[in-house]
Amino acid sequence: SNPSQQRQQMDPSEEEMTSNNADFPYSCDIDISFPTTKHAEQTKKVMEIDEEIGDRVLKSFSLRGEDNEIVRISFQATEAKFLRVSVSSFYDFLAVALKVYQEFDPTLAREEK
Repeated sequence: SNPSQQRQQMDPSEEEMTSNNADFPYSCDIDISFPTTKHAEQTKKVMEIDEEIGDRVLKSFSLRGEDNEIVRISFQATEAKFLRVSVSSFYDFLAVALKVYQEFDPTLAREEK
């Protein structure tokens, strides 16, 4: 299943994060769909470990979707450049996690071309 982006209603933890909007005017929400709830939960746990350095970016994770198969990552930053760097770093980390699934997870079938 390919990652996809969607917008959905925020949960209370994200609402708390957005209460600092005046201090963190730049934001980005990324939703990533996974083939199973297990993959979404594992990815969330792995990605949460990578904390932001300093206090210029806030990042939170939540599970969404009917079966919690979607991971939402919400970023807020004090400046656009910090948001860009944080999101870019996140995608680099995500690429590694997805490659691990492709290489080592026998439950994910590979498409042969």
